[in-house]
Amino acid sequence: MPIRLIHLGVGGRGRWPVRRVLERTDFESVALVDVNEDNLRSAREESGLPEGACYRSLCKAIESVEADAVVVITPPQLHADQCLQAVRAGKHVLVEKPFTKNLAEACRVVREADAMGVRVAVCQNARYAGSHVTINRLVREGVYGRPVFGLMTKYGWRPRVHHSGEDEHAYLWERGIHDLDTLRFLFNADPVRIWGHSFNPPWSPYKGGAGVHAWIEFEGGATCGYLCTFAAHKGGSTLRLELEGGALEMTDSGLVLHARGKDEDEVIVPDQTPPPEDVLLDGFQRYVTEGIEPDFGGHRNLPTVGMVEGIGAASDEARVIDFHAYMAKAGG
Repeated sequence: MPIRLIHLGVGGRGRWPVRRVLERTDFESVALVDVNEDNLRSAREESGLPEGACYRSLCKAIESVEADAVVVITPPQLHADQCLQAVRAGKHVLVEKPFTKNLAEACRVVREADAMGVRVAVCQNARYAGSHVTINRLVREGVYGRPVFGLMTKYGWRPRVHHSGEDEHAYLWERGIHDLDTLRFLFNADPVRIWGHSFNPPWSPYKGGAGVHAWIEFEGGATCGYLCTFAAHKGGSTLRLELEGGALEMTDSGLVLHARGKDEDEVIVPDQTPPPEDVLLDGFQRYVTEGIEPDFGGHRNLPTVGMVEGIGAASDEARVIDFHAYMAKAGG
């Protein structure tokens, strides 16, 4: 029997699950919820659902249709309350990143979901790009030894402030949530200590934190530098992991290995991987039907939320943060 879905938020990013469900037999869309009539009309035309399956509130949809799960793709500040509303109604949840805008709230959603016997998962799709999956596999299998240190940089310009325009740490919550989740995946480890400096260039259209410097020490001793912004005058990026047996780096040629003693780089063909959205739906389906929590499950996503919030706190408080103590204080 397919998992019956209520789609909460069907404009913008909310359109992808509506489209993908049409291609699958293990999910069925039963209701669309949005405050914007144009979004509802477009989603209704795409999904083939009748006008009677469209609602302006999640509460009304839950009361009106038989459903198993809610897909929450709304502005981030609404996630905590909407996830809790779905969980308390006995519905599973697949929520767009960031899980919530507050670590303690995310921990609460997970606790209440456990108490209700329902599953919560988070749409952290960036980690499932082919190059990232390949690096993760090489690290897990120890092909080039253990990772020792690394660097991620991203420079870009994003004049539209989206939902993070009034945040004190805009980049962290809008883009850093993906970057830091990806670093956890690449190093195959969670942090031990974190430090950060969130900054805002004078030309930034954001209230605060359009860029961030950070440093992460992972379990096992590997460290990683991080400098990312969407308020730079020129774009560019770096991703490099130094391992015992060489360096893995993303270049214009793709993923390459710089090995000691070799004059030429070795180009590594990325693993063949399914589209990230399929990984999310496949993993969510198994989580709901078999209880197998994917890497993007709610419990496993808490450290990602903790990294984002903790690096912001490290910046505000000018200190290095003990990550395990920070998570424990929030209930994670």
